[in-house]
Amino acid sequence: MPGRKLTVTSFFSLLSLQALARSSILRTRASTFDVTPPGFTQVGTPSSETIIDIRIALKAADNEGLQSKLYEISTPGSASYGQYLTPDQIKPYAAPSSDSVTAVTSWLQSQNVSAISTGPFGEYLSFSIPVSKANDLLSAEYTNFTYSSPSSSSQAIQTWGLYTSAYSIPTDLSEHINLIHPSTAFAPPVNRNGRTILYSKAGSPSQRAVSAKLATRANTAPTSCETLVPPSCLQSLYGIPSTPATQDSNVLGVSSLQSNWALESDLESFLTEYRPDMSPNTTFTLVSVENGTNPQETGDASYEASLDIQYTVGLATDVPTAFIAVGNIDTDFFTSLTDLAEYLITADNPPQVVTTSYGVAEGFLTASSAGLMEQACNSFMQATSRGISLLFASGDDGAGGCTAGTNNLTLFTAFPAACPYVTAVGSVTGIGPETASNFSGGGFSNYFSRPSYQDAVVSSYFSSIGSANEGLYNSSGRAVPDIAAQGENIPIISNGRQVLELGTSASSPIFASVISLVNDKLVAAGKPVLGFLNPFIYSNPQAFFDIVSGSTPGLIPADCPDSVGWSAVEGWDPATGFGTPNFDAIVNAAGL
Repeated sequence: MPGRKLTVTSFFSLLSLQALARSSILRTRASTFDVTPPGFTQVGTPSSETIIDIRIALKAADNEGLQSKLYEISTPGSASYGQYLTPDQIKPYAAPSSDSVTAVTSWLQSQNVSAISTGPFGEYLSFSIPVSKANDLLSAEYTNFTYSSPSSSSQAIQTWGLYTSAYSIPTDLSEHINLIHPSTAFAPPVNRNGRTILYSKAGSPSQRAVSAKLATRANTAPTSCETLVPPSCLQSLYGIPSTPATQDSNVLGVSSLQSNWALESDLESFLTEYRPDMSPNTTFTLVSVENGTNPQETGDASYEASLDIQYTVGLATDVPTAFIAVGNIDTDFFTSLTDLAEYLITADNPPQVVTTSYGVAEGFLTASSAGLMEQACNSFMQATSRGISLLFASGDDGAGGCTAGTNNLTLFTAFPAACPYVTAVGSVTGIGPETASNFSGGGFSNYFSRPSYQDAVVSSYFSSIGSANEGLYNSSGRAVPDIAAQGENIPIISNGRQVLELGTSASSPIFASVISLVNDKLVAAGKPVLGFLNPFIYSNPQAFFDIVSGSTPGLIPADCPDSVGWSAVEGWDPATGFGTPNFDAIVNAAGL
């Protein structure tokens, strides 16, 4: 399958940055903030001696070549299908050229700055210097910013970081440097794609009243599955087996970003309540990335981590599960993502499937953030080329709304779900039939171009909708989501309390569990795991239950007018992708 270059599209041409040359030998990489994203507030100038940690991203040798190789090894029918790469095989594509390293290092040394090479393939030059020195080095004016979530008045304002409205580098370094962080690109904290409802256990339907077996998928589910969707309902809906997995080498990873923690005691209670056929002592292992932790004191659990762990351990029966704790609460979102990717790229035995339920709406990002998004997305490309299935929740903002800092109605998606090298998971609700959840994130990216594996189905979809939403979306953008799963009325236990979860945060670990169980069968048969899923998904639409009802309107911000949004239709659509998993059909499509 031919590759297509990942680009920042022309959709934001009205936000393009103006050059600001400060001398004949300097070239400005970004002039002024195109717009300050919601939640960020400028609060003054830092002390000249304040230390700032800077990372310069050098350009990779051959991103296009790695993309082509990834499609080749991930597309069913290819002669190289399943021949995933090792880190040593990725390095020639991902590492910077020696010329780039030499040119940028020499410039830094000439300015009395000592940098160290970091990243899996030495793609970064990192250093810590006083703000006054950073301002001189980059012709910048770093300023303090605070952050307060624009969607939650209860979140305390926190000191967040240093940014500059402009910076400059020598002209001859432009061909070597991809971005400098932090600089002009705002990097928000992590946002989970889910919402939580507390409910009384005594008033909730009992899991034990839910039949463990359904004769058929449609119209035979007990009424309780309409109001509570625990593992047994998911097993019945999607044909997910309850028999234990057998392959210890097949691991399912759960990403935990910015100090979201899961209690083993909550998992034990969940298994006792909702999977009584499993040992309540079944647990997970902790993988610490950049000093990530997972304390076990009552009250430490977060809803997100509890949900992700309980619907992986509790659904992918006996698949070894790794809880990947990345960084801490003070780590910005893009750094957390690249830290996660770097672990997956370099680990001796990384999980074969990783689910992540955090993201940020593209509408709350600005054009100056494009470089950070592309850098993180390319890191995911390196990880998937190792044979890792990366799944991300598609977001809970429906079809989008207004772009950051403006009243312009624009339909958009979420990041990282919009990265072409990950699988975006949307949400459905109901049983007979399943319908698109109105919050399920989907649409067309304003930053990433459409990958070739989507061309046929997206063109067909556009033909079916005619002029609907005309002028409100980027028709050449990466289409989201790829598939979907249940995302409403999902019961969990967090800090000992019964909780109902709603959001694509639930959908992603559910779909990841299905893929892990398919991988278990593949490994047992001596075959390679599914790896990067999207070429497989788009080659096998028959492996999913098509969703043909429900819609996703524009939901954010609250003062933006509702958009027409997207409706679920026959075949692929931006509300539910190709639909929900059919376990047996996926197994058959995988050649078992």
